[in-house]
Amino acid sequence: MRIQLPNLDRPKQAAKYLVRAATNLKLSYAHEALASVLGYRDWHDLSGSCHHDRQTSPGDLCLEDALRVILELADALRLPYAEVQYAVSKARLLRETPWSLDEQMTLRAWIWRRRLFGPPGRGRPGTVVKDKAYGANTPAYLRRAGRPTYLFFDTGFGERADFEVVTPRRTLSDFVPSRLWLPYGVWKLKDGSEVIFSRDYFPTWGIWDDRVQRLAPWLWINGIVDQSHFWKAGIGGWTSSSAREMAIAHLAVHRIFELPRLTDAMPHLFEAAVDSMEDGVRRLYAAGRRDTTLPSYAELNKRILR
Repeated sequence: MRIQLPNLDRPKQAAKYLVRAATNLKLSYAHEALASVLGYRDWHDLSGSCHHDRQTSPGDLCLEDALRVILELADALRLPYAEVQYAVSKARLLRETPWSLDEQMTLRAWIWRRRLFGPPGRGRPGTVVKDKAYGANTPAYLRRAGRPTYLFFDTGFGERADFEVVTPRRTLSDFVPSRLWLPYGVWKLKDGSEVIFSRDYFPTWGIWDDRVQRLAPWLWINGIVDQSHFWKAGIGGWTSSSAREMAIAHLAVHRIFELPRLTDAMPHLFEAAVDSMEDGVRRLYAAGRRDTTLPSYAELNKRILR
């Protein structure tokens, strides 16, 4: 399928984001891969097909088409699918308006099912099961079956007796756990910057002068002068509707529509000997690309490096 574009602005921007996510990726190679995935012979063909006076837009592309573009780009450039999703989204390559957080999570959950977990099934890690303990009926990802059975809930790690976990006959929907993306609070720094952090106090987004930076979760933030949270004691947990609405509204104010890098730890949470978010972040750091330029207010977290 050929995706029509009014000009080269967005594919050029997407290529720049893709190059930044790679170690030794040439911009020209990113251009050619983008052109091919978008349905063109090459970058020259894409350039000649753009018409500034034509009111064309990829805004009607469905999420299934976006998924195809992300996965094909990831394969062609040998980049992590999470980095490609971020690049495509930030460049607004496939639609005029940004994907919502719900759409971002739908895409990421689809990717996990196709590239990480595979088909669900009884006893298979990554299957969404039901936790029946204490009369609950809570969905969770199966990490390891056995006695006990290890799960990853929307709110984080947990374990249950094997008879308390049920694999439904009807496949349950995949989801992106709140533990990985939902803001828990905000740090105010000496220099006026703001850092949004997760439930486990990992930094997720840095904000200064109306600019936003996606932060690596293995950073240690210095110069904190104030800390606030989106939940308040006595009004429910940190994922309650009121706290969730406040956290999402804060992201929207700063036009943050993408998922944080902490979400990329999900695959590592199903590896052996990983029993905490810190373990998962440590594996993510060991396996992934590491930024060489750190924000002025941050340094590497020594607990993650050990």
